[in-house]
Amino acid sequence: MTDTLTKPVPPVAERQPSGYMHGLDLLRILASVGLVLTHLTAWFALRDKDYWLALWVQRDVVGTLHLNSHLSLLGVALSFVLSGVVVTHVASRERPLQFLWRRVVRLMPLLWVVTLLAWTLINLGYQVSAAKESDLTFGALVSGMFLVNFFMDPPVALVAVTWTLTIQIVFYAYVAATIPLLRRKPWIPPLAAVPLCFITLLVTDGFSGSTAFQIGQFGAYLPVLVIGQLISLVHSGKVHPLAGTAIGAAHFVLFIWVHKATGYTLQGDSMPRTVFIAVLLTIVLVSASGPVSRSAFVRGWSKRTYAIYLVHLSCLYPLFDTLMGVLDPNLVVVLGLALTALVAEILHRLVEMPAHNAVRRWEKRTKR
Repeated sequence: MTDTLTKPVPPVAERQPSGYMHGLDLLRILASVGLVLTHLTAWFALRDKDYWLALWVQRDVVGTLHLNSHLSLLGVALSFVLSGVVVTHVASRERPLQFLWRRVVRLMPLLWVVTLLAWTLINLGYQVSAAKESDLTFGALVSGMFLVNFFMDPPVALVAVTWTLTIQIVFYAYVAATIPLLRRKPWIPPLAAVPLCFITLLVTDGFSGSTAFQIGQFGAYLPVLVIGQLISLVHSGKVHPLAGTAIGAAHFVLFIWVHKATGYTLQGDSMPRTVFIAVLLTIVLVSASGPVSRSAFVRGWSKRTYAIYLVHLSCLYPLFDTLMGVLDPNLVVVLGLALTALVAEILHRLVEMPAHNAVRRWEKRTKR
């Protein structure tokens, strides 16, 4: 009897080839633009300065769509949903340990380089996030390189955006552990994640401190990544749309409860609306395959979004603090974005791609 929650798997000859999903490139770009725009406009708010772009975002985008101030969480929510889609898609072709190894090589070398950059700038007196850090020790550098800094009391803000990376890594571990189930009963891992997240939230609710808060955030935000996983499973035909919608709705309701009843989602009152918009954009664009989504420009930009994600704060904030009172604000913003693009390009070519190519060469040698 066919599992009612899983679509029948067609014979090999009838299966559609799992081609590249060009719409994901557009989503990566939207997520990176949302993240950079959030922190760019937030700089002006932190410094109590007016700027036309920040005013336009607040009045015409945030006000019209009733989103969080400075579009907070929009880029993050898109990144989470997108990560759920992409990771689930690639997990279907990889073994659990291979899957984890490739994710580590994809993430860590670039994280180490940017963490060292942020640590150096902070010790030179620059501010590289909303938090003001100073005189960081070598131990703080090491903690940031391995994302332990968020579990310290008090937490240390180095590459501040990487709090989202800790949540994605937990999701990667969950996917790796459930790869056998994802291949046989793909609806079970996303469904099992509902009580798992709920129990995590209940357990951490009675504790205080950075470690308990960080673990609580895992339970709070993992539902967003699992919704992305469900989009991937439904899109590939592995889970029936009705089952995917029902399980996804359970995760969305859980996220609403987290927002209303806990203190883990503190980025604004419109968190559920923001996640809902991110989910809708992903559903609409995941199958996009027009000339824009297939263009070399979009593909190239999308490949550099991880570098942009990591480095944009370390480029924008020190430059703004140095030049904003000296040059025209529009010019300074353009220079900040150009510096971000340049540094991201250098890091992509000299760190990210060499690490990626090295692991592929190693895998080929071990198969011989």
